[in-house]
Amino acid sequence: MQIAQRLLLSLLALAASGCAWADATLTLDDSTHPFEAWHAVRVLEDADAALGIEDVLRQRSEFLPANVPMNNFGQRPGALWLHVPLLQASHDTRWVLELNYPALKEIDVYVVQHSTVLRHVHMGDTVPAAHRPMRTLSHAVMLELAAGSRYDLYLRVRSSSALVVPIRLHHSDSFVAIESAQALLQGLMLGVALMLLSTSLINGLSLRDRVFIYYALMILGVSMFFVSFSGLGYQFLWDSQTGVFEKVSPWGALLAMTGASLFVSGALDLQHESPRTAQLLHLAALAGATVIAVSMLNLLDYRQTAFAATVLGPIPIVLALYESIRRARRGHRVAVYMTLGWGAYTIGGLCMAALLRGWLPVNFWTRHLFQFASVVEMFAWMRVLSLRIQVLRQHAERSIAEKQALHSLAHTDPLTGLPNRRGLSEALEAALPGVQPDSALAVLMLDLDGFKAINDRLGHDAGDELLVQVAQRVRGALRAVDLVARLGGDEFVVVMAGINSESSPLLIGRKLLDAFNDPFVVKRQSCRVGLTIGYAMAPQDGIEAGDLLRRADAAMYAGKQGGRGCIRRGAASAGLAVAT
Repeated sequence: MQIAQRLLLSLLALAASGCAWADATLTLDDSTHPFEAWHAVRVLEDADAALGIEDVLRQRSEFLPANVPMNNFGQRPGALWLHVPLLQASHDTRWVLELNYPALKEIDVYVVQHSTVLRHVHMGDTVPAAHRPMRTLSHAVMLELAAGSRYDLYLRVRSSSALVVPIRLHHSDSFVAIESAQALLQGLMLGVALMLLSTSLINGLSLRDRVFIYYALMILGVSMFFVSFSGLGYQFLWDSQTGVFEKVSPWGALLAMTGASLFVSGALDLQHESPRTAQLLHLAALAGATVIAVSMLNLLDYRQTAFAATVLGPIPIVLALYESIRRARRGHRVAVYMTLGWGAYTIGGLCMAALLRGWLPVNFWTRHLFQFASVVEMFAWMRVLSLRIQVLRQHAERSIAEKQALHSLAHTDPLTGLPNRRGLSEALEAALPGVQPDSALAVLMLDLDGFKAINDRLGHDAGDELLVQVAQRVRGALRAVDLVARLGGDEFVVVMAGINSESSPLLIGRKLLDAFNDPFVVKRQSCRVGLTIGYAMAPQDGIEAGDLLRRADAAMYAGKQGGRGCIRRGAASAGLAVAT
């Protein structure tokens, strides 16, 4: 008795569900939101793609509710027939039927009333642009549906990848707004990608850093994938999604994988930190590039190329996440952002993979999560690149500082801090080309009188201390723009530029002689040294640095022989002219 009761209850429940299925009708009214057809969709398998509309109308009782996630039938061979009963209860007679998944290869739409086909429309990404009923991102067609009438929509769909079939009906006016918003969203995302691509290329070329080029390669691949996947390419760039253009999506995925593998290896410096991981990433990049090349030669079809992309794609994700997390735990700043970027990319990639395998329902978020995650990843990796720019700048600044230090070391007297002979020569070579008779240059050769005796009496340390004080006293008697150099021993040279009178060197020379009237204190002992000065002027006495130094030196030695403590000029034409 109990068994009979349970059987009766089961039959009643089955009948109730059958009645509910029979009554499942999509009612179109005057509300402005899009009408989702999923609750009214019934399905008929056509594995051999052999059924026509007449066959389907005869078998309409064989349509069954879809036992899959919403709008997602996954990867299926052959064709699939969908039946949607309609009740047009709105005053508006113009409706847009939309299948919001651009990657559908063939779509046949039949509008049926009382078993009579009123209209047949062929759509899909293999249809040339000129023959499309509406040139939109999604597949769409305008329908005229009389108010108060019942219709049956039959859709035959095929796809090279997943059968994702989100069916919606819109009032014609509201569809334009929704389509425009979708186009704006895709355009903004593509604009961000192109901005990052151009920035990376410019930085890569200007900084000569291949990591930026690898990043640009990855961005180019991601952009190719989304241009094809979102329908932008089919709408604006190419006529139909056939031949070469059918493979743009898997090529983009493979190119992104190739660039990402090289980018991760370079950004984390895995060649030095983890050579084995770097080698695996380089092999993955080589494999990706090889598959693209073989596919371009038509040795692989779309399905084989897409399969290779799904196999190779996870390799850089797994390796990069492992290395990023391992390095981030040690406080590596670049690795922290790499972990953020790869984490977002992994979530988006897993969502896209599950969507294409038919495991997730199709809605706005599942369709766009991979795209949003890719944008997060792009910005995270731009932060990685900005950190790399900081490192490159620091290396460049360090290199410049080291060069300057070496230059200073090579051109500076270590005892006094004044320019040495090499520094003096460099300064003269830079200054001499600009001399004029009314803006002359004077070279004064200074030699200490009495220095050797003090050096012998007090020692070399005292002599060095005295030389430092001499340099300071000479420097204090001159203009800030004048150059003081030490040639070695107790010889100093003064270079004065911008002299407008031939008497100026004499005045400066006498000032220097007077400055040495006061004694020096060395090792707590007072001592005196004097100066003998010889000088020459450019351009009057010559315009070559060597000539000026020789004339000034000769004049200085002549002063030494003539009694010391004087200043003399080494003239070019008249020999030595004495001036005291």
